[in-house]
Amino acid sequence: MKYCTSCGNQLTDDAKFCTACGATLANDSNQAYSAPNPTVTTDQGMNFDFSNNNTTAAPAAQVRYQYKVLSQKDKWFSGKFDPAVLEQAINAYAQQGWRVIGCATADIPGFGATRQEFITLLEREA
Repeated sequence: MKYCTSCGNQLTDDAKFCTACGATLANDSNQAYSAPNPTVTTDQGMNFDFSNNNTTAAPAAQVRYQYKVLSQKDKWFSGKFDPAVLEQAINAYAQQGWRVIGCATADIPGFGATRQEFITLLEREA
């Protein structure tokens, strides 16, 4: 299968133009591209899957997400980071449908010194 580079519409391999947006497809690989199965999309437009170094696009679906940020200031930690407590928090939120989508450290300015804080980003469908 190939996809239109203008709108992401799935096309047949022999398509000369996009049936969704009308874009004309040249015979070269720059106008349309082959791709494996598209991944889940969000309402942000196109979804890009880099897992196999191929960029795939699929039309946007109407999926909405909520996000939650966990940090040392969260009720779970009482101001002190502990990996065991983070694990408990993630497991508790997972039971509510949340999943971890990213982790990072951040330098937080304070009175006279900068402290480093561990941040965890959670996501779930709204």
